[in-house]
Amino acid sequence: HINESGEVCVLPYQEKDDLHIPINRVVDEIKLQGLKLPVVIRFHDVLRAQVRNLNLAFDNAIKEMEYQGCYRGVYPIKVNQMREVVEEIVDAGSEFDFGLEAGSKPEILAALAYNTNKESLTILNGYKDEEYMRLALLGVKMGRQCIVVIENFSELNLLLKVSKQENIRPLIGLRLKLSSESRGKWASSSGENAKFGLSILEIIKSLKVLEEENMLDCLKLLHFHMGSQIADIKTIKEAIIEGSRVYAKIAKMGIDIEYL
Repeated sequence: HINESGEVCVLPYQEKDDLHIPINRVVDEIKLQGLKLPVVIRFHDVLRAQVRNLNLAFDNAIKEMEYQGCYRGVYPIKVNQMREVVEEIVDAGSEFDFGLEAGSKPEILAALAYNTNKESLTILNGYKDEEYMRLALLGVKMGRQCIVVIENFSELNLLLKVSKQENIRPLIGLRLKLSSESRGKWASSSGENAKFGLSILEIIKSLKVLEEENMLDCLKLLHFHMGSQIADIKTIKEAIIEGSRVYAKIAKMGIDIEYL
C-alpha cells in the first residue's frame, strides 16, 4: 500500500484501510535501537490475517454450496520452522481448529507441544522408523488426532507392528499415487513416476490388511499430492476428480474415511 504521504506501507488486514504500517518508520525505529541493516522485518498481523482469510474462504464456500462437511487446515512446519511463526499460526487458527503437519521426529515433538487443540489435526508425513511411529502413537494416547500418512506399503506393516507393541490403535491415512500428471517444472516427478504414494493395487492391499487386523475403523484419511508450483487450474481439477473417485469407491465399501 502507498499512503497519502507517498510512503510504502504494510497493510496486514486488507479490509481495514486505516490500519497501515509505514516501512520507513519501522526502519527508523530499528536504527534507534542500534540494530545494523540489513534486517528481516516480520509482521505477525500478516500471518494472522492470511490464516483467517484462508479459513473464512473455505467456510464461506461451504455455506454457499450447503456442503455437509467441514474444512480442517494444517500448516506444514517444514515451510518455516521458526517458533514465532508456528506459534502465531497455531494461535490465529485456534478458532478454526487449524492444525499442523510434521515430516520428521523433531517436528512431531514440536507439533505435540504446540498443537494442543484436540479438535485439530496433526498430519504426519516423511521418513518413518519405529521411533517415529511410537511418537505418533504417543500423540494418539495423549488424545491428539495424530494421523500417520502411509506413503509406502512397508510403512503400514511397521505401524501395525508398533501399535501392537504399544497396545494403541493408530489413526491412519493412505497416500494415493495419482495417475494424472502435474504440469510445469515438477511434472516429471508426478503421475506414475511419483516417488511417494500407493498405487490402486496397493490401496486395495492395504484395505485387506486392515480388514484382517480388524483395523478398518482406524483409517481416517485419503491423501494425494499434485506437486509444487502448479500454474494450471486444470491440473487441480483432474487431481480432485481422480482422488474423489477413489474416495467414493472406498466409501461404498462401507469404510468411513473422515478426511480427504
